[in-house]
Amino acid sequence: MKFLLFAVCYLLAFPAWPNVVERLQQQAALQDLATAPYWLALLHQEGVNTRSAIVDPDFFLASAADAGAELNATLAALLLPVSGDVNAHAQCRFIARSHWLQQQLPELKHQLATVSCPLFDDWSDQQQIGSVSAIFASGYLGNPASFYGHILLKFNSASDKRALLQQQNINFGAEVPTAENPLLYIAKGLAGGYNAVFSYGDFYRNIHTYGETELRDLWEYQLALTDAEVKQLLYHAWELIGRDYVYYFLRENCAFRMAELLELVVGQELISRRKPYAMPISVFHRLAEVEHHDQPLVTKITQHPSRQKRLHAGYQQSSPDLQNAVAWLVANNYQLAGAVFQQLTVAERIQVLEILFDYIEFLKVEADTPELTKIKNQLLQARLQLPAAKPTSLTLNDNAPHRNTYPSLIQVAITDTENSVAYDLRFRATYYDLLTANRDPGVFSALAMFDVQVRLQQGRLALQRFELLNIENMNLSHTGLVGDGGLAWKINLGYLPEDLVCADCQQLQLTAGAGKAVPLSSGILYLMQDARLHQDKFQTGWLSADSRLGTVFDVQPYWRLQAEIGYRSYLNAERDNFFWYRLQQRFGTSQRWDLRLGIVRQRATEVSLAFSYYF
Repeated sequence: MKFLLFAVCYLLAFPAWPNVVERLQQQAALQDLATAPYWLALLHQEGVNTRSAIVDPDFFLASAADAGAELNATLAALLLPVSGDVNAHAQCRFIARSHWLQQQLPELKHQLATVSCPLFDDWSDQQQIGSVSAIFASGYLGNPASFYGHILLKFNSASDKRALLQQQNINFGAEVPTAENPLLYIAKGLAGGYNAVFSYGDFYRNIHTYGETELRDLWEYQLALTDAEVKQLLYHAWELIGRDYVYYFLRENCAFRMAELLELVVGQELISRRKPYAMPISVFHRLAEVEHHDQPLVTKITQHPSRQKRLHAGYQQSSPDLQNAVAWLVANNYQLAGAVFQQLTVAERIQVLEILFDYIEFLKVEADTPELTKIKNQLLQARLQLPAAKPTSLTLNDNAPHRNTYPSLIQVAITDTENSVAYDLRFRATYYDLLTANRDPGVFSALAMFDVQVRLQQGRLALQRFELLNIENMNLSHTGLVGDGGLAWKINLGYLPEDLVCADCQQLQLTAGAGKAVPLSSGILYLMQDARLHQDKFQTGWLSADSRLGTVFDVQPYWRLQAEIGYRSYLNAERDNFFWYRLQQRFGTSQRWDLRLGIVRQRATEVSLAFSYYF
């Protein structure tokens, strides 16, 4: 009875409300707003009757698969009077929808009650957002989810009250249980076994997580968006926070979702819908290409170096005397009262302490022990006894991510075998190898997935090799200090030729290796021991080993070579062991192409000339 009385009183108080809603719904139908690309983008639907990519029921008022019904329900909800928690009202929950519908339906703007949204205003710094930046977190080989980098969006406050590290940012990632097995993560991630959400936080949290803990550089690309576009992006980002998506490791990942969000205001495709995979680096290649309002979309690029990068740069850019002082102090239990430290000038002591601070924090990432905390406090006490000074200015010569070679490869080659000439066609989905140009100087690693090569020889087309995964990390020390660098390692999984004697000698193989690499003036020298687990199709047994000595170095900026010599041992078969060698050379520094010349000897010899195109 009370509810009926309330309903009667409500209708008497607002007799025109149903008519207003119906009239606005009719206006929306006449303009066909439910099929408008922008409305579908707000709902994350590809078509009017397709299901939204968002699987959170709280994101919808009527239907996740009917854009028209959702539009009508949104209009009705926007016109409801405010009662209870104002933050739960449709004008506060769906700010982007409300803003766009008011632009399309002028009457709606006049009919809406004035509503303030305290939670949104607090999150958006009272909507004082001056610009937006896309953030690229460099790849991290310690976690399969981070092999290929990561994307964040940062909302830069126009208020002087918020420092850089207090700026608001949003993140998109899978909801993965703590300490999830990496292989299980990959399997479930490929199959859509996780949900993913947009989350938010202060930028300093990401600086700490990515730069201090995972030792990843952050690259900030500030975008030339108008004030209206910044607000559009801010409104829709608010709508998405906490909403569940199905996460797919290769495709519907952070790169895809962040590009999708930016496309809402940029109005151009930022991630290819034709590829079956999406990579963060591809978004930044595209951002750097786009013209927006007749000017480059990217206005400014800033590198936020990791703790490790600051350590390496600070050490390498100090004088030999200071490097020796740092090394002596590390080796002698940080005896700051000793002559080695005390004989330095005040400025030199400050610089040495800065390097040691970065070194101790770098070591604490691996193992945060009481001993390291004690040393850090000792260094702090020494620094407090010295006058204030600006931090040492460091020069960083790293390539911005968009200047790196493009991630996917198509390669054609002509190969001279001992039997006849062969023609090879190769496709590699991602990402780089030890010869790839335009990588960070001093970093020697390989990360490739889905690398397939077919060969046409004597009129016969056949699969020559397929590598599902290849990772090599030389793990160099750039300071010589204890804990900087470590064992080089490799893992490879594929269907590969056992040797080059026959055309059909491929078998499934899993290779894992460890060793040591040392830097040279323009390259590296390494010694590796690989263990190989494989099929026994050609009397090879199932276990063998490769011992190999190699080098990678730059002859000229446009010319890099890799040379290896090795010995293969079959551990449980009668097959003959053999020596082998490989020489591969890359010519060119373009982001789009290079030439490669190679010679390989594995029982038989092949010489190849290849043209590579990157996209």
